[in-house]
Amino acid sequence: MNAIDGLKLSEMVSMGAHQLHTNADYVDSLNVFPVPDGDTGTNMNLSMTSGAEETEKRAEAHVGKTAQALSKGLLMGARGNSGVILSQLFRGFAQAIKDEEVLTAETLANGLQYGVETAYKAVMKPVEGTILTVAKDAAAKGVEVAQTTDNVVDVMEAILKEAQASLERTPDLLPVLKQVGVVDSGGQGLVYVYEGFVASLKGEELPEREETVSIEDLVQAEHHRAVSDVMNPEDIVYGYCTEFMVLFEEDKEPFVETEFRRDLSELGDSLLIISDDEVARVHVHTEQPGVALNIAQKYGSLTKLAIDNMREQNKELSEKKSEELVIEQHPYAIVTVALGSGIAELLRSIGASYVIEGGQTMNPSTEDIVKAIEQIGAARVLILSNNKNIVMAAKQAAEVID
Repeated sequence: MNAIDGLKLSEMVSMGAHQLHTNADYVDSLNVFPVPDGDTGTNMNLSMTSGAEETEKRAEAHVGKTAQALSKGLLMGARGNSGVILSQLFRGFAQAIKDEEVLTAETLANGLQYGVETAYKAVMKPVEGTILTVAKDAAAKGVEVAQTTDNVVDVMEAILKEAQASLERTPDLLPVLKQVGVVDSGGQGLVYVYEGFVASLKGEELPEREETVSIEDLVQAEHHRAVSDVMNPEDIVYGYCTEFMVLFEEDKEPFVETEFRRDLSELGDSLLIISDDEVARVHVHTEQPGVALNIAQKYGSLTKLAIDNMREQNKELSEKKSEELVIEQHPYAIVTVALGSGIAELLRSIGASYVIEGGQTMNPSTEDIVKAIEQIGAARVLILSNNKNIVMAAKQAAEVID
């Protein structure tokens, strides 16, 4: 294949988004940088899904116009550090190919290379060993291979292969990853997107995640201890993940991105800003989210506001993982079902090994019960349901385990 038109690019984006969506929980489980709040996969998934939906609605044979739709969709849906960086990668890509009717091997590689340059410029303090590094290495390989072949499939395969290799190198560049024993979560998300691209170009089924690495493996006791040591809630300097959009208005001050970036950079870190003629999307970690919003209001009205307390997120994630850990194997264990944290805590205090959230209007599935039994690992497990509608699921779980 020597060229990609806009309709084929739309299909690639759709499959990339699907592959990322399928593996979003796994990407979440890798999230330890910059804050171990377990939401990188979720944020990248929501961002890419928004881009794919807009691309599907506005896809044209002209590849440049389709890419503009992708860029706009990602801009509107971008969430979190990695989600915003993902949107910047494809914003630069779209700018580079906006006048192209079709993509050749050379323009595909050069477009992704320009996307990397755009993303690096958007980040105040780029950190190597992250999604930026994976994107950079992969794009460089694409440019190299495009000099020797006109086949876009060969170039995209080379890009994917190098992205996977770069991802494996991220722990060597970012010490926190090596300490915990994981690869970069954002880089892993980008690899999934590229897997979808290659599968689309080759007309193949999407690859499945290897079962040798499971989420349960990543929340074992040593992993949990390492993450907690690396970043305790008290160690987070700027505790509020603040995201919003500014809709520019004619009666407000003219938007100057360099000035806006300078003002917000004084309030915290992890600052990302992407903008066009109509809107700016902002992500920043700060102790003063209200001040950031006040600065933004000079340029227009605010929408899509989200302020998350990362100290609480980190604490809740640590507590959740702690509940799932198996400290000691016993010959007998009790699994209960309860609705409400107070009752759950009471049941644990009197000897319940695992409490599944559920009740009258929220019955746990057979799979939920099986997972609880498997995590406990006891020789004999007694399941105490709090509702007769759960009895059948419990019996099925027992049959599955046997």
